[in-house]
Amino acid sequence: MTTLAAVLVALAAALALPATSGHRLDRRRGPATATAERSPVALLAGAGLGLAAWALMGGAMGAVVGGVVALGVVRLLRSLDDGGAAQREERLAAQAADAADMLAACVASGAPLERAAAEVARALGAPAGDLLRAAAAQLAMGAAPERAWDELAAQAPTAPIARTIVRSMDSGAPLADALTTCAAELRDVRRARIDAMAKSVAVKAVGPLGLCFLPAFLLIGVVPLVAGLLTRTMGQL
Repeated sequence: MTTLAAVLVALAAALALPATSGHRLDRRRGPATATAERSPVALLAGAGLGLAAWALMGGAMGAVVGGVVALGVVRLLRSLDDGGAAQREERLAAQAADAADMLAACVASGAPLERAAAEVARALGAPAGDLLRAAAAQLAMGAAPERAWDELAAQAPTAPIARTIVRSMDSGAPLADALTTCAAELRDVRRARIDAMAKSVAVKAVGPLGLCFLPAFLLIGVVPLVAGLLTRTMGQL
């Protein structure tokens, strides 16, 4: 049973630690797709560790502990995936306005859109750079604009950039001006989002601060009152 448990733990660890190539592919495919594809891996890792706990303990108690371990591992791995996706989206939102401004500057200087996307991708880095690099590769292969900017449009923070480019190419409107306007709008959206996050932090801090003052309130206000009542009652008896 111990050997079986060791094998199951090793298998679960191998499943829970994705390969480096997998991380690179996740950045290209987007957080939603990558997280959805890793969900079965989390289930398998949780099942492996749960079975290992049952194999070590045995009996009904082992089954209960194994179930709890399996559920905990699955929830932990999924929360880690969700946290990574949220960090990536936040980083993407921080880069979106700069990406639009830099694309506008490159296009205004006369650079073709394919080269502009490649240069901005090199300057920005991941994750926005990965999306722009993919778009530049699609344009180099002669893909239609809608197809070339698919990956950029699939991410909420950068979707306005893709829509602006496709709309400008369809209508013939100046792309540099449209991208400059898009960058200003993206900055307004991000500023509003940061303000909302700051306000929510203030609201969420009320509860913990109240708990911090609760012991002092009990010691200064409640305990002396209760002690006085008890002393008076005992004195009357």
